[in-house]
Amino acid sequence: MKNPYPDDGFLARWLSSDLTTKEKETFEKSEDYKKYVRIIDKVDTLNTLPYDKEKLFNAIQQDIQKETKTIKLVPKWTYGVAATILVIVGVFFFFDTSTEYTTNFGEQTSLTLPDGSEVILNSKSSLKFKKSDWDTNRIVMLTGEAFFKVRKGSDFLVNTISGEVSVLGTQFNVNSRKDFFEVMCHEGKVKAIGNNRKEIILTKEKAYRVVDDTTENWTIKGSEPSWVLGETTFTNTPLKQVIQSLQHQFDLSFDKNSINEDQRFTGSYSHKDVEIALRTIFGSMEITYSIKDNNKVILTKKK
Repeated sequence: MKNPYPDDGFLARWLSSDLTTKEKETFEKSEDYKKYVRIIDKVDTLNTLPYDKEKLFNAIQQDIQKETKTIKLVPKWTYGVAATILVIVGVFFFFDTSTEYTTNFGEQTSLTLPDGSEVILNSKSSLKFKKSDWDTNRIVMLTGEAFFKVRKGSDFLVNTISGEVSVLGTQFNVNSRKDFFEVMCHEGKVKAIGNNRKEIILTKEKAYRVVDDTTENWTIKGSEPSWVLGETTFTNTPLKQVIQSLQHQFDLSFDKNSINEDQRFTGSYSHKDVEIALRTIFGSMEITYSIKDNNKVILTKKK
């Protein structure tokens, strides 16, 4: 098995920013680069869990020893990879320098990235990035929904659980949940890549969505998403996502066992009044609702 890297310490040199310009450019174009970036980002989200570095190291060492008893010819470079992963885990548990912003139910917050780009974070969402090495690691991790106003001439990558967006100088909205990835370009252009790995370039007033590996395109209007102004708008959106939006906006839970969450909704609701929002959405879809214990909504299909 051939070592895919030029030397055993390649990954360690990458972590410490010691690669040559050519090595760095080549590595960043590879599939391995994306995998290691995602490993780092995922490990970063675990920093609140109890962690025993010595115990983890011993466990990995024992696994390697067991493996070598069964497979005689284990390439030496794989030990370097295992060691590098240990370094990644150690660095991100004990020297976490991430800057993170989060929002609660019905809350929005504005923030500025190190390059001067503005971000508005929607309710029940989070944004994380490495401020200390922004010049060499321009990646932001988004969970939920955010509107980006990119500073002219700047570029960075928005990474989510369902896809990624490469900034090409623009204003755009990203909404990412499990099995749902939506990007709307309000100005300029962006490159969007869903988990289906299909790339698309979006220009002004173009929108793109991936729902359960199915792609959709449509046209939008306006210089910013409506939720920034206190009203959330949907265009042929699965009801499942509409309900999730209501949950995040009003701190609600839903009993959905009697309805079809795959049906589509086009319309909007205001953030000012939960009763009006529920009536606006479900009244048009022939779904009845009742509110129990203040925040639990029971949905039933009209007979």
